[in-house]
Amino acid sequence: MTPPPELLALGERALLVLCDYDGTLAPIVPRPEDAFPEPGAREALGRLIAHPAHHVAVVTGRRAEQVRAFLDLPDLPVVGLHGMEWPGEALRPPDEDALRLIAAQLPDLPGLRLEDKRWTLAVHYRAVPENQQADVEAALAAVTLPAGWEVIAGKKVREFRPAGFGKGRAAQQLALTFPLHLPVFLGDDVTDEEGFVALREQGGVTVKVGEGATAAEYRVHSPADVVTLLRTWADTLG
Repeated sequence: MTPPPELLALGERALLVLCDYDGTLAPIVPRPEDAFPEPGAREALGRLIAHPAHHVAVVTGRRAEQVRAFLDLPDLPVVGLHGMEWPGEALRPPDEDALRLIAAQLPDLPGLRLEDKRWTLAVHYRAVPENQQADVEAALAAVTLPAGWEVIAGKKVREFRPAGFGKGRAAQQLALTFPLHLPVFLGDDVTDEEGFVALREQGGVTVKVGEGATAAEYRVHSPADVVTLLRTWADTLG
């Protein structure tokens, strides 16, 4: 489907385009290591990077190096780990004690997959049988969190991370860096909702990718629609 005309026309202004990765630039897949970008996404992002008026960045829960490996765009800024990891800045050391405490409480069930990002722990349960997923969610909700930690819910994933970060805060910081640009945030998951709320408060444009309740102002249906938007904005002369 074609995105709304008012979204396609945004390229007439100088934009700061902020994109999630999984579900936004790449389809959702059972295994995170297989989340290759939507056809055309890399080309469209490269053209936005080279655009004389626009800026673009990826804001993701992944490690930045993973997104760079998928997209192979060395000049693309990537904010990773929900805002813990910034381009050109050293990551603080991971809290090994907190990570061990959390890992020791996680359930051991067939189909459940632990993704250790060294700074955070993500528990994926898309492969768990549907009739067992409520048990997984209950077990994850019962985990005792170390002081200063939180758990966030995504699409059949729970991620344990240090508190005080998030895509909302990251989006606000990026918007402040480019005060003359209109910020546009595109995301598909529950973890993107805080970014939608934060940027709407700053007068930005927010776009939900896919189904589900959302605080975003607009909706498109798939990563293919996102590629259409990026290409259209990249084709607009600055």
